[in-house]
Amino acid sequence: MGQTEAFFQHILEKVEQAPNESLDQLITQAGDITSIFLVFVDILKGFCEKGALSSLRVNEMVIPVKQLTEKLLSKGMPEENLIFLNDHHPTQAVEFAAFAPHCIAGTEEAEVVDLLKPFQSLPTAQTYLKNSTNGLFGVNQQGKRFFEWLEERFQIGKSLFMIVGDCTDLCIYQNAMGIRLMANQYNADVDIVVPVSHVRTYDVPVKQAAKLGIPAHDGDVLDTVFLYHMQLNGVRIIQSIAD
Repeated sequence: MGQTEAFFQHILEKVEQAPNESLDQLITQAGDITSIFLVFVDILKGFCEKGALSSLRVNEMVIPVKQLTEKLLSKGMPEENLIFLNDHHPTQAVEFAAFAPHCIAGTEEAEVVDLLKPFQSLPTAQTYLKNSTNGLFGVNQQGKRFFEWLEERFQIGKSLFMIVGDCTDLCIYQNAMGIRLMANQYNADVDIVVPVSHVRTYDVPVKQAAKLGIPAHDGDVLDTVFLYHMQLNGVRIIQSIAD
């Protein structure tokens, strides 16, 4: 086995060896259910159901995320601990130079998927609209940036952020890492957890990419590589969350 093959085998094993956790274990680790925050990253129709960047593979995590949300709320997690980071682009977004137009403000693509809308609609659930893959500068209805809310939260005490949604190698990676790095800067007691069962990226095989004239994108490989890289940077990867 060559060096590159050995490395890929290594990262595959490291991700596969990530433990399963129960909700009760996570609550104990957080210290209290009120210290757990569930961050929904781009679980929008434009990535799950329709549009140029939608993917059936990505859509696979919607039902597990719904079930996790229900369980957390049933155990007493406050509604305000639900945080939605949603793409909300202007028609001429600079980002469209890199990605096909998607999730334009006012279109159905920019809506949260129907299964999760009831959670987003809860009176104190938080939504931050972003024009970038990184949600730290996303803004809520009151004009507050997500990083400003994080700065306030870091002053309160221990927090455990569970990051779920899409895409593993883009917005999941950047937002999990963004919170991790902010917490490092503030020397804050913060645990970032990414459950493999609740994140996905899209898949474009090489042959299909050649026909379409777009870059290939192996979903399995990129899921694994970016989960591993998050592990290297202090983000905790777990396989799944049991009852």
